[in-house]
Amino acid sequence: MGLRSMFGCNYEAVALYRISLGVMLLFELVTRFNYLHAFYSDEGTLPLRLLRPKIDIVYKIVCVHCYSGSMIYMQLLLSIQVLLAAMLIVGYRTKVASIASWFLYLSLTLRNTWLNFILDR
Repeated sequence: MGLRSMFGCNYEAVALYRISLGVMLLFELVTRFNYLHAFYSDEGTLPLRLLRPKIDIVYKIVCVHCYSGSMIYMQLLLSIQVLLAAMLIVGYRTKVASIASWFLYLSLTLRNTWLNFILDR
């Protein structure tokens, strides 16, 4: 029994995993749309004027959600994330969609670290 047979899997299993990941991400992002104003905008619990003095330069570069605190900007970024999750579900450009989804989800999480676990609300 070689390593390939022990750790390998077929394309259907990988596709099912990708679809499941995309569906979970889609539900998570749609849920977060309801809380954009309260937790991610400048009018919410952590405005950027309070966050910016406490973060370093790497944090400022990685967290694209910290570039602006306006609701339109947050809705645009979350809409892009929803589109990327849909791309994962249907299997269109999965490498680009998965890397961009990961990066934007990391950025969303860094925007308000008080919400590391969304069930805390």
